[in-house]
Amino acid sequence: MAFLHKLSKASSLAGASLIRRLSNVPENTVYGGPKPQTPNQRVTLNQLRQKYKKGEPITMVTAYDYPSAVHLDTAGIDICLVGDSASMVVHGHDTTLPITLDEMLVHCRAVARGAKRPLLVGDLPFGTYETSTCQV
Repeated sequence: MAFLHKLSKASSLAGASLIRRLSNVPENTVYGGPKPQTPNQRVTLNQLRQKYKKGEPITMVTAYDYPSAVHLDTAGIDICLVGDSASMVVHGHDTTLPITLDEMLVHCRAVARGAKRPLLVGDLPFGTYETSTCQV
């Protein structure tokens, strides 16, 4: 019985030291995803057009805040959408209707600080782009 207790204690110590060693690995060696081809240059519409013509995949991900944008940038994503769905995802509303343009601008600025490479696309909230109540 004492042998089993010592064995379980030794295995838990070995597991703890393994975890400690793994946490010391530099982050850039842990993440094995795609690397941006031009890390300091923003993706342009012309670059996206060329990818489309060559049949290369174009990646697009939605982000609402700085940490998400940093991860998106690190992953080499081509387009970052700052969607009005932030109304539901971040602010807890039932629809996208309550979010204001000022709130969207806060999200867009935070994402722009974190995502230096992707083309940024920001949604306009409902009601901010009509010229009149009569659509022509």
